[in-house]
Amino acid sequence: MKISCDIIIDLLPLYHDNVCNESSKKLVEEHIAGCDACRTMLEKIRDNTLDNRIKQEREDVVRHHTQAVKRKSLVVGICIASVLAIPVLVSLIVNLATGHALDWFFIVLTSLMLLASVTVVPLIVDRNRGLWTLGSFIGSLALLLITISLYSGWSNWPFVAIASTLLGLSIPFAPYVISKLPLTGVITHHKGLLAMAINTLLLYMLLIVIGLVAQSSADYWRLAFLIASTWVLFPWSLFLVIRYARTGVLIKIGLCFVISGLYSSIGGNVTEWIVTGIWRSPFAGANLSAWELGTINGNISLLLLLTGCIVGGALVVIGLLQKKE
Repeated sequence: MKISCDIIIDLLPLYHDNVCNESSKKLVEEHIAGCDACRTMLEKIRDNTLDNRIKQEREDVVRHHTQAVKRKSLVVGICIASVLAIPVLVSLIVNLATGHALDWFFIVLTSLMLLASVTVVPLIVDRNRGLWTLGSFIGSLALLLITISLYSGWSNWPFVAIASTLLGLSIPFAPYVISKLPLTGVITHHKGLLAMAINTLLLYMLLIVIGLVAQSSADYWRLAFLIASTWVLFPWSLFLVIRYARTGVLIKIGLCFVISGLYSSIGGNVTEWIVTGIWRSPFAGANLSAWELGTINGNISLLLLLTGCIVGGALVVIGLLQKKE
Protein backbone atom coordinates (compact mmCIF):
# COMPACT_ATOMS: atom_id res chain seq x y z
CA MET A 1 0.00 0.00 0.00
CA LYS A 2 1.38 3.38 -1.01
CA ILE A 3 1.57 5.90 1.83
CA SER A 4 1.17 9.59 0.95
CA CYS A 5 3.96 12.05 1.66
CA ASP A 6 1.68 14.09 3.93
CA ILE A 7 1.38 11.18 6.35
CA ILE A 8 5.11 10.50 6.26
CA ILE A 9 5.89 14.19 6.88
CA ASP A 10 3.68 14.05 9.96
CA LEU A 11 5.60 10.99 11.16
CA LEU A 12 9.08 12.33 10.42
CA PRO A 13 9.45 14.33 13.70
CA LEU A 14 8.38 11.25 15.69
CA TYR A 15 10.75 9.10 13.67
CA HIS A 16 13.57 11.59 14.21
CA ASP A 17 12.97 11.63 17.99
CA ASN A 18 12.67 7.81 17.99
CA VAL A 19 9.30 7.86 19.74
CA CYS A 20 7.15 6.18 17.09
CA ASN A 21 6.26 2.48 17.16
CA GLU A 22 7.99 -0.14 15.04
CA SER A 23 5.24 -0.25 12.39
CA SER A 24 5.41 3.52 11.81
CA LYS A 25 9.19 3.39 11.80
CA LYS A 26 9.12 0.68 9.13
CA LEU A 27 6.66 2.66 7.00
CA VAL A 28 8.83 5.78 7.17
CA GLU A 29 12.00 3.89 6.25
CA GLU A 30 10.32 2.14 3.31
CA HIS A 31 8.88 5.42 2.06
CA ILE A 32 12.01 7.56 2.29
CA ALA A 33 13.98 4.84 0.53
CA GLY A 34 12.10 5.75 -2.63
CA CYS A 35 11.09 9.38 -2.00
CA ASP A 36 13.72 12.07 -2.39
CA ALA A 37 11.46 14.85 -1.07
CA CYS A 38 10.69 13.13 2.23
CA ARG A 39 14.31 12.04 2.59
CA THR A 40 15.42 15.65 2.13
CA MET A 41 12.88 16.77 4.72
CA LEU A 42 14.28 14.23 7.19
CA GLU A 43 17.81 15.52 6.57
CA LYS A 44 16.64 19.06 7.27
CA ILE A 45 15.05 17.93 10.51
CA ARG A 46 18.26 16.19 11.50
CA ASP A 47 20.22 19.33 10.70
CA ASN A 48 17.85 21.28 12.97
CA THR A 49 17.21 23.62 10.07
CA LEU A 50 13.53 23.96 10.81
CA ASP A 51 14.10 24.27 14.55
CA ASN A 52 16.71 26.95 13.99
CA ARG A 53 14.41 28.81 11.61
CA ILE A 54 11.51 28.68 14.07
CA LYS A 55 13.82 29.73 16.90
CA GLN A 56 15.18 32.62 14.85
CA GLU A 57 11.69 33.76 13.93
CA ARG A 58 10.63 33.60 17.58
CA GLU A 59 13.67 35.61 18.64
CA ASP A 60 12.95 38.18 15.92
CA VAL A 61 9.35 38.55 17.10
CA VAL A 62 10.48 38.95 20.73
CA ARG A 63 13.17 41.45 19.73
CA HIS A 64 10.79 43.55 17.65
CA HIS A 65 8.23 43.52 20.46
CA THR A 66 10.88 44.53 23.01
CA GLN A 67 12.09 47.36 20.79
CA ALA A 68 8.52 48.56 20.30
CA VAL A 69 7.91 48.55 24.06
CA LYS A 70 11.17 50.44 24.63
CA ARG A 71 10.21 53.07 22.06
CA LYS A 72 6.78 53.53 23.62
CA SER A 73 8.29 53.72 27.12
CA LEU A 74 10.82 56.31 25.93
CA VAL A 75 8.06 58.40 24.34
CA VAL A 76 5.95 58.22 27.50
CA GLY A 77 8.97 59.11 29.62
CA ILE A 78 9.76 62.13 27.44
CA CYS A 79 6.13 63.24 27.61
CA ILE A 80 6.10 62.99 31.41
CA ALA A 81 9.40 64.88 31.61
CA SER A 82 7.98 67.60 29.34
CA VAL A 83 4.90 67.94 31.55
CA LEU A 84 7.10 68.18 34.65
CA ALA A 85 9.18 70.86 32.96
CA ILE A 86 6.14 73.18 32.69
CA PRO A 87 5.83 74.01 36.44
CA VAL A 88 9.61 74.41 36.57
CA LEU A 89 9.53 77.08 33.86
CA VAL A 90 6.48 78.75 35.38
CA SER A 91 8.09 78.92 38.83
CA LEU A 92 11.29 80.30 37.29
CA ILE A 93 9.46 83.06 35.45
CA VAL A 94 7.27 83.98 38.43
CA ASN A 95 10.23 83.88 40.83
CA LEU A 96 12.24 86.23 38.60
CA ALA A 97 9.25 88.49 37.94
CA THR A 98 8.59 89.04 41.64
CA GLY A 99 12.17 90.10 42.19
CA HIS A 100 12.97 87.36 44.67
CA ALA A 101 16.00 85.16 44.67
CA LEU A 102 15.56 81.77 43.13
CA ASP A 103 14.58 80.20 46.42
CA TRP A 104 11.36 78.29 46.00
CA PHE A 105 12.19 77.72 42.32
CA PHE A 106 14.94 75.32 43.38
CA ILE A 107 12.58 73.70 45.87
CA VAL A 108 10.06 73.11 43.08
CA LEU A 109 12.83 71.86 40.79
CA THR A 110 14.20 69.31 43.27
CA SER A 111 10.65 68.23 44.19
CA LEU A 112 9.88 67.48 40.56
CA MET A 113 13.22 65.71 40.22
CA LEU A 114 12.09 63.45 43.05
CA LEU A 115 8.85 62.76 41.19
CA ALA A 116 10.73 62.13 37.94
CA SER A 117 13.00 59.59 39.64
CA VAL A 118 10.06 57.22 40.15
CA THR A 119 8.14 58.04 36.95
CA VAL A 120 10.56 58.99 34.17
CA VAL A 121 13.68 57.01 35.09
CA PRO A 122 11.99 53.56 35.03
CA LEU A 123 10.65 54.33 31.55
CA ILE A 124 13.86 55.50 29.89
CA VAL A 125 16.40 53.13 31.47
CA ASP A 126 16.90 49.74 29.83
CA ARG A 127 19.25 47.86 32.16
CA ASN A 128 19.31 47.72 35.94
CA ARG A 129 16.08 49.72 36.04
CA GLY A 130 15.57 49.09 39.75
CA LEU A 131 19.07 50.25 40.70
CA TRP A 132 18.81 53.42 38.61
CA THR A 133 15.38 54.23 40.01
CA LEU A 134 16.46 53.70 43.61
CA GLY A 135 19.71 55.63 43.12
CA SER A 136 18.00 58.59 41.44
CA PHE A 137 15.30 58.62 44.13
CA ILE A 138 17.85 58.78 46.94
CA GLY A 139 19.94 61.40 45.14
CA SER A 140 16.97 63.65 44.33
CA LEU A 141 15.59 63.28 47.86
CA ALA A 142 18.96 64.34 49.29
CA LEU A 143 19.03 67.38 46.97
CA LEU A 144 15.50 68.32 48.04
CA LEU A 145 16.38 68.14 51.74
CA ILE A 146 19.56 70.16 51.23
CA THR A 147 17.71 72.77 49.15
CA ILE A 148 15.00 73.20 51.77
CA SER A 149 17.61 73.56 54.51
CA LEU A 150 19.54 76.23 52.58
CA TYR A 151 16.48 78.44 52.16
CA SER A 152 14.98 77.77 55.59
CA GLY A 153 18.08 78.61 57.59
CA TRP A 154 18.23 75.14 59.16
CA SER A 155 21.60 74.00 57.92
CA ASN A 156 22.14 70.91 60.06
CA TRP A 157 18.96 68.83 60.06
CA PRO A 158 19.30 67.57 56.43
CA PHE A 159 22.30 65.49 57.44
CA VAL A 160 20.23 63.74 60.08
CA ALA A 161 17.35 63.35 57.64
CA ILE A 162 19.61 61.94 54.91
CA ALA A 163 21.33 59.55 57.30
CA SER A 164 18.03 58.27 58.66
CA THR A 165 16.60 57.96 55.14
CA LEU A 166 19.59 55.92 54.00
CA LEU A 167 19.17 53.61 56.98
CA GLY A 168 15.42 53.24 56.42
CA LEU A 169 15.85 52.46 52.72
CA SER A 170 18.81 50.18 53.30
CA ILE A 171 16.90 47.74 55.49
CA PRO A 172 14.46 46.58 52.74
CA PHE A 173 16.53 47.43 49.64
CA ALA A 174 20.15 46.53 50.56
CA PRO A 175 19.61 42.81 49.77
CA TYR A 176 18.14 43.73 46.37
CA VAL A 177 20.99 46.11 45.51
CA ILE A 178 23.63 43.60 46.58
CA SER A 179 22.00 40.86 44.50
CA LYS A 180 22.33 43.08 41.40
CA LEU A 181 25.98 44.02 41.94
CA PRO A 182 28.67 42.12 39.97
CA LEU A 183 30.34 40.67 43.06
CA THR A 184 33.12 38.11 42.79
CA GLY A 185 35.08 35.90 45.13
CA VAL A 186 34.12 34.86 48.63
CA ILE A 187 31.64 37.69 49.10
CA THR A 188 29.26 36.12 46.56
CA HIS A 189 28.46 33.45 49.18
CA HIS A 190 27.96 35.98 51.98
CA LYS A 191 25.60 38.58 50.51
CA GLY A 192 23.36 38.45 53.57
CA LEU A 193 26.34 39.16 55.80
CA LEU A 194 27.23 42.14 53.62
CA ALA A 195 23.67 43.50 53.87
CA MET A 196 23.70 43.16 57.66
CA ALA A 197 27.07 44.90 57.86
CA ILE A 198 25.87 47.80 55.70
CA ASN A 199 22.73 48.29 57.81
CA THR A 200 24.79 48.21 61.00
CA LEU A 201 27.28 50.75 59.67
CA LEU A 202 24.45 53.06 58.58
CA LEU A 203 22.90 52.82 62.07
CA TYR A 204 26.15 53.89 63.71
CA MET A 205 26.60 56.58 61.04
CA LEU A 206 23.18 57.97 62.02
CA LEU A 207 24.20 58.04 65.68
CA ILE A 208 27.43 59.85 64.77
CA VAL A 209 25.61 62.43 62.63
CA ILE A 210 23.06 63.10 65.39
CA GLY A 211 25.84 63.52 67.92
CA LEU A 212 27.81 65.92 65.72
CA VAL A 213 24.79 68.00 64.71
CA ALA A 214 23.49 68.27 68.29
CA GLN A 215 27.01 68.79 69.65
CA SER A 216 26.24 66.18 72.24
CA SER A 217 28.15 65.56 75.43
CA ALA A 218 30.22 62.53 76.30
CA ASP A 219 27.18 60.93 77.94
CA TYR A 220 25.38 60.85 74.61
CA TRP A 221 28.19 58.97 72.88
CA ARG A 222 28.48 56.45 75.69
CA LEU A 223 24.75 55.82 76.04
CA ALA A 224 23.95 55.88 72.31
CA PHE A 225 26.60 53.37 71.33
CA LEU A 226 26.09 51.07 74.32
CA ILE A 227 22.30 50.92 73.87
CA ALA A 228 22.56 50.54 70.09
CA SER A 229 25.18 47.81 70.41
CA THR A 230 23.06 45.95 72.95
CA TRP A 231 20.07 45.81 70.66
CA VAL A 232 22.06 45.30 67.44
CA LEU A 233 23.24 42.01 68.91
CA PHE A 234 19.66 40.73 68.75
CA PRO A 235 19.18 40.72 64.93
CA TRP A 236 22.82 39.73 64.48
CA SER A 237 22.33 36.70 66.72
CA LEU A 238 19.24 35.61 64.79
CA PHE A 239 20.99 36.14 61.45
CA LEU A 240 24.10 34.17 62.41
CA VAL A 241 22.02 31.28 63.72
CA ILE A 242 19.76 31.18 60.66
CA ARG A 243 22.51 31.65 58.08
CA TYR A 244 25.60 29.96 59.50
CA ALA A 245 24.54 27.42 62.13
CA ARG A 246 25.38 23.99 60.70
CA THR A 247 22.30 22.23 61.98
CA GLY A 248 18.69 21.42 61.09
CA VAL A 249 15.82 23.82 60.61
CA LEU A 250 14.06 22.87 63.86
CA ILE A 251 17.19 23.47 65.90
CA LYS A 252 17.68 26.85 64.26
CA ILE A 253 14.07 27.83 65.01
CA GLY A 254 14.48 26.63 68.59
CA LEU A 255 17.63 28.71 69.10
CA CYS A 256 15.85 31.76 67.67
CA PHE A 257 12.99 31.21 70.15
CA VAL A 258 15.47 31.09 73.04
CA ILE A 259 17.28 34.25 71.89
CA SER A 260 13.98 36.09 71.35
CA GLY A 261 12.68 35.07 74.78
CA LEU A 262 15.90 36.20 76.43
CA TYR A 263 15.99 39.60 74.73
CA SER A 264 12.27 40.33 75.14
CA SER A 265 12.41 39.55 78.86
CA ILE A 266 15.62 41.28 79.97
CA GLY A 267 16.44 43.69 77.10
CA GLY A 268 14.55 46.60 78.60
CA ASN A 269 16.20 46.12 81.97
CA VAL A 270 19.66 46.02 80.39
CA THR A 271 18.87 49.34 78.67
CA GLU A 272 17.71 50.82 81.97
CA TRP A 273 20.92 49.62 83.66
CA ILE A 274 23.03 51.30 80.94
CA VAL A 275 21.19 54.59 81.41
CA THR A 276 20.85 54.70 85.21
CA GLY A 277 23.61 52.38 86.36
CA ILE A 278 21.09 50.55 88.56
CA TRP A 279 20.22 46.94 87.84
CA ARG A 280 16.61 45.97 88.44
CA SER A 281 15.63 42.35 87.98
CA PRO A 282 13.05 41.91 85.23
CA PHE A 283 11.40 39.20 87.32
CA ALA A 284 11.07 41.27 90.49
CA GLY A 285 7.75 40.57 92.21
CA ALA A 286 6.80 37.90 89.67
CA ASN A 287 3.93 35.75 90.86
CA LEU A 288 2.01 33.93 88.15
CA SER A 289 -0.86 33.22 90.54
CA ALA A 290 -1.44 36.93 91.18
CA TRP A 291 -1.76 39.52 88.42
CA GLU A 292 -1.65 42.87 90.19
CA LEU A 293 0.03 46.23 89.60
CA GLY A 294 3.17 45.15 91.43
CA THR A 295 3.48 41.76 89.71
CA ILE A 296 2.33 42.25 86.14
CA ASN A 297 5.67 43.44 84.73
CA GLY A 298 7.58 40.62 86.37
CA ASN A 299 4.98 38.08 85.27
CA ILE A 300 5.15 39.20 81.64
CA SER A 301 8.94 39.07 81.63
CA LEU A 302 8.93 35.64 83.23
CA LEU A 303 6.35 34.30 80.75
CA LEU A 304 8.33 35.64 77.80
CA LEU A 305 11.50 33.95 79.05
CA LEU A 306 9.74 30.68 79.89
CA THR A 307 7.91 30.60 76.55
CA GLY A 308 11.09 31.21 74.59
CA CYS A 309 13.13 28.66 76.54
CA ILE A 310 10.45 25.94 76.72
CA VAL A 311 9.31 26.17 73.09
CA GLY A 312 12.82 26.71 71.83
CA GLY A 313 14.22 23.91 73.97
CA ALA A 314 11.51 21.52 72.79
CA LEU A 315 12.26 22.33 69.14
CA VAL A 316 15.98 21.81 69.71
CA VAL A 317 15.34 18.41 71.33
CA ILE A 318 13.03 17.34 68.50
CA GLY A 319 15.61 18.47 65.97
CA LEU A 320 18.36 16.51 67.70
CA LEU A 321 16.20 13.39 67.84
CA GLN A 322 15.39 13.65 64.13
CA LYS A 323 19.07 14.11 63.39
CA LYS A 324 19.94 10.85 65.14
CA GLU A 325 17.35 8.83 63.23
